[in-house]
Order: sequence, then structure tokens, then C-alpha cells
Amino acid sequence: MSFPARIRMGIAALALAALLPGLAAAAGTADQGKPKDVQSRLEPQALDVLEKSCKALSALKEFSFHADVALDKVYEDGSKVQYSRVMQISVRRPDAFRVVTSGDDIKAASFFDGKTFTVLQPEKKIWSQIPAEMTIDAVLDRLADVYGLESPLGDLIVSQPCARLKMTAAIHVGKAVVNHVVCDHLFFQAPGADWQLWVPENGPALPAKMLITDKTLPNDPQFQATFSAWKEKPIPAKTFAFTAPEGTTRDDALFTPAASKPAGKAKSRAAAKAVN
Repeated sequence: MSFPARIRMGIAALALAALLPGLAAAAGTADQGKPKDVQSRLEPQALDVLEKSCKALSALKEFSFHADVALDKVYEDGSKVQYSRVMQISVRRPDAFRVVTSGDDIKAASFFDGKTFTVLQPEKKIWSQIPAEMTIDAVLDRLADVYGLESPLGDLIVSQPCARLKMTAAIHVGKAVVNHVVCDHLFFQAPGADWQLWVPENGPALPAKMLITDKTLPNDPQFQATFSAWKEKPIPAKTFAFTAPEGTTRDDALFTPAASKPAGKAKSRAAAKAVN
């Protein structure tokens, strides 16, 4: 796992990457302030802010947060389409979480109670489940490695979100405002990925926003999440327990090992292969 390794970013998921002095602007205009050694810079200020955010995330035991997500799907003909999702995440480390997702492309809920992992797709009236008597870290690794099911936000909920960080550049871009809060804007590079992180200047250093650009796929698809409503408080065990809604049936086709699945039309891991 990494902090966004879940989508093979190498940092670099949860996981979890536009534009600073030194990179191309959003419209494609070259920024003349680009540092020539951007690919090898590790600025102490950027690393200090990142460390604070990592510690703040790691310290959480029972918590919840909201995420507004925009992500790209890249199709075989080269078309890139952006979809939006709203996600509500509840976590009890080390062995339980629930993720409820409502988006343009998917409506689903994931339940993990330390014994089983279940995905409910209410519009299809089906649910899928596997035995999973393990930790959050272990179940997310299993979902990615065995079934090819991944989510960049998974890297925010593991026990040590930044334990496997690797990067070739870490740059403090400057100050920026996210949801009316002044943040430190950080830019990182890693093999195959650019990623950005916005961390509040004051108060708890919990991420306000992240943006990941996958450089290994055609058209550089992006995953962006803006976070809010971070809360640390006890969460009832029933939150993580799954009870099949009336009228739904079990269908475990979702949990076909990745090597057995036919190639799909959508190429973006972050978009097309996400659990939620």
C-alpha cells in the first residue's frame, strides 16, 4: 500500500496530481518558471507538510469523512470522459470500514467488518461477498492483487497511509484555498505518476484535496477528490455489518480473479476498476 499506491502510482494511492510554477498550465501553456531539476527535487518544506498530514491520518482510529470525486475513464478509441462521484467513508481501524458511493457511473456500497467484504449494487439489486477475516490493509491488498479491484481512497484508511511512499520530486507550490480554507499546495512526482496534495495550513493536517495523474495510461487520466466533514468519534459496529436488502440476490461475479476477466473497454484503473 501507499498513499496513492492503490492505483499503482508508485508513491505513490489513496492513492491518493496541475499545476505549479514549473509545470505545464492547464491549457497546455508552458510555465517559464519550471525548475530544471523538478524530477529530482525533494524540498524540505514539502516533506514537512506531508509528514504532518501522514501523522494526522495515522493517528485516527474511528473516523469518517466525505469525498467529492471527479475521475477520468479512457476508452479504446482514445476518448476521455470525466465522471463525478460522492462518497461517504466510515472507518474503524484496524478491521472495519464502509464506503457508500453515488455517482454518474456507479451506485454502490462496500462493507467490511473484519470477517467478510461485501459490495452492494442497489440499482442492479445484487450483492457480492468474500470471506475476509483480516485487517483493512490485508483486505485492500487482496482486492487489488487477486481481483483487480482498486480505489485511490483506500490509501487514506490503512493503518500507516504513508509507510511506502516513494517519490522523485516533492515541491511546495505555495498557498491555495480549498473549501474556503487556506492550504499548503504540494506537488510530487513518482515513476508513472504526478500527484498533488492540499493540506490545511492551520488545524488538523488532514487532506483537503488530492489529484493524481496516471502517466502510464493513454491520455493521462486523473483522479481528483476533495475532502470534507472529517470526524473522529466512536462508530457503532452495525455501521460495518451487511444485511442483504429485501429483493436483492447474491451474485459473486464481481469477485472473479483478475486474470480470468476479459479486457474491458475502459482503460483507467482509477475509474474502471474501482471497488467504489
